[in-house]
Amino acid sequence: MPTDVLEATVMLEVFRVTDLRLLLSKMGKSKAGLKKVLLKRVSDLLMNECSPELLSLIRELHTLRQVSKPSPVHIISMPECVSPASVCAEPQMISLPFCHTLDTILTPTPLVPTCGGIMQISDFLIHLNADQQAQIQKSQKSQSDSTSVQVVLRICYSESVGVEEDQYPPNISVLVNHVTCPVQCSYSSNKMGTEPSRPCRPIDITPDLYVSFTNRFSVLWGNFGKNYCVGVYLVRPVSSQELLDELHRTSVEQQELCRRRVSEKLCSDQESGITTTRLQISLICPLVKMRMSAPCRAGGCSHLQCFDASFYLQMNERKPRWTCPVCHRYAPYDALRIDSLLCGVLESCGEDVEEIEFLSDGSWRAVRLDQHNESDPLPLKHSEIIYRLIISAGERQHSEDMQ
Repeated sequence: MPTDVLEATVMLEVFRVTDLRLLLSKMGKSKAGLKKVLLKRVSDLLMNECSPELLSLIRELHTLRQVSKPSPVHIISMPECVSPASVCAEPQMISLPFCHTLDTILTPTPLVPTCGGIMQISDFLIHLNADQQAQIQKSQKSQSDSTSVQVVLRICYSESVGVEEDQYPPNISVLVNHVTCPVQCSYSSNKMGTEPSRPCRPIDITPDLYVSFTNRFSVLWGNFGKNYCVGVYLVRPVSSQELLDELHRTSVEQQELCRRRVSEKLCSDQESGITTTRLQISLICPLVKMRMSAPCRAGGCSHLQCFDASFYLQMNERKPRWTCPVCHRYAPYDALRIDSLLCGVLESCGEDVEEIEFLSDGSWRAVRLDQHNESDPLPLKHSEIIYRLIISAGERQHSEDMQ
């Protein structure tokens, strides 16, 4: 047996389950099973598929394991290995529309390297107070409540003071009370040191928490020169429907303001001498190509064209990007405004109307299909498209048979 393989085999003796799982994950192998199964899987890799990358990872994890005994523990009141001056009251983590913060359990606290290796481990202890315990227990008893209270872990940069978006460090893994917690993230590259692609979502650690006892959670992360901090929060998930209802209650632009915006677009441009006498607006949402029910735009958008708030919120609930589908500018939830003038238009015109025209006198009229230029091809219905495809296929088959 080669010396380096023998050395690595000896190092494996001090590895814990978390080390073995991390090692197998990095090598693209299954990390399921008991410790003895994991250990055999790694040993087989050493014997059959030994590579410099595998040997390097084993040495790094072994060094980390040796140096981190005993590992420093961060207490919620004051981390032991962090001086009071270095605890982050800032940066603040950005407010998330789909995650309403009820309380702060652990204020943003730095992830501090404890050894010279790449892979680091930071341990924390948290304990829920009486009010936090009560909120969680109440939500657990209410089985019908789909928006239960959760405890989430959030990580962001700590390199600047200000509002920061969630960003995981490279090679992240989270354990709660020694149980691996699922972390949903994707990587744009397999290269060591690559951070997970955004958006990085809050990590739900509720299932493995002890409500009435002290909890330990560990963050395993790759130290590649950037600084991060971690915070823990009590939150209530918010659905897209709840956000839509909130928009209808608090963010509807008055019709007079909407009319003024249209009038400004229709005003003459004195410098160019060009006068706009009418403006066409589609009633079809550019996101899903369906008729809008809640037309909206962001406050920073200069265009009149709207998109449907319901579809926009559902899209961002699945993958939060918050980008206007019309002008592609940043359009966060707080900036969304429902256009009450267009809401009135949608209510008063027929379902077959897909476009309207604002006129210089402030009125509007429906633009129907028969008003289009005859030389312009009319949009086909789904059934017409299928019919034409069938006819075209039949003609091609007939031509081949004749030949």
